[in-house]
Amino acid sequence: MIARQVQSNFPPNVVLPRPIYVLCNYLDTYGYPISGCFEVNTRGDDAESWFPGDSSMQDQIAVFGNSSTGSTYALWLSQTKNANEAPVVMLGAEGEFKALATSSAEFCRLLGCGYDELEWDDLSAPPKCWAETNRLRDWIQQHLQFTSPKTGHEIAAAASGYTTPFAEWVTKWQNANL
Repeated sequence: MIARQVQSNFPPNVVLPRPIYVLCNYLDTYGYPISGCFEVNTRGDDAESWFPGDSSMQDQIAVFGNSSTGSTYALWLSQTKNANEAPVVMLGAEGEFKALATSSAEFCRLLGCGYDELEWDDLSAPPKCWAETNRLRDWIQQHLQFTSPKTGHEIAAAASGYTTPFAEWVTKWQNANL
């Protein structure tokens, strides 16, 4: 079961939030693609690659996904250890940082929109792959009782307030340690 693999890579005492669990179960049931180029991360090595040798920093992110470009999707746990309340952030393959959603539930709603690359696509525009994510949207509706919007604009706008603090948090560590 994929959810167990993802949970096993989370920091100690951080429980996989239900929306990510449901997303993993979707993958167990239907396989890829989930939505666009999003992939569930079961390797568990991304926190170490971003914060080598610093377990306290590694314990403040819970990696659960990747993009096709190598970007990492994680729960940012610096302000809360409650994974259900943690924002979803992206650590970019080219060194960029971005908050994508205010929670894992909002992230699943965003995936349901059908964007190809969440870090690059214009989330205020209608996604090109809306029809391809019908099954995911039905799954989310059935198992989590919420729907995905026609665009990701409101989800991205709500999360944008986390982008600067998250980028500063990572950059401060990088400046002191690399």
